[in-house]
Amino acid sequence: MKNVINADTARAIVDSCVEWTKAQGGNVSIAIFVVSPTGEIIDSHSMDGVLPIGAETGLLKAKTALYARSSSAAVAARFNNVDGRLIRLDLGKSEGLAYYFVGGGLPIVVEDNLIGAVGVGGGNADEQCAYQALTKVLGPQPPLAPAQPPAGAAPGRGGRQGPGGRGRGQPR
Repeated sequence: MKNVINADTARAIVDSCVEWTKAQGGNVSIAIFVVSPTGEIIDSHSMDGVLPIGAETGLLKAKTALYARSSSAAVAARFNNVDGRLIRLDLGKSEGLAYYFVGGGLPIVVEDNLIGAVGVGGGNADEQCAYQALTKVLGPQPPLAPAQPPAGAAPGRGGRQGPGGRGRGQPR
């Protein structure tokens, strides 16, 4: 089938993501999944030491990107309040269609055709890993959506010390 990612391309994306993660240094382990347009796993890999939650979220991120036809980070930004997320959290969950509202999943689009999706879990740069892998294997990709702070995060520099924070950064 022409509009489905093939096994060789899926493997190249997986390998590229693993190589990129190793090159970043540190003790980071990821799980990466490449799925077809129907959600079937075409290829996957779990690095030594990845926690079970990393593997589970990697697949959820891939499926979110597939079903939404946009990055899982964009989905998280689109439904950035509790009500919006609760409505969609269990949408089709029994059929495996629930959204996961965390970055790390990207659709794989070639010549305006969705041929699959990639999801990475377990690391701290999951979306960048997936993006660089797609760029290396398939060529230039659309830019990533700007990072959005989590719903309810402090404005400005954020964190406990920044403006709006609860830490010691408040004027005395």
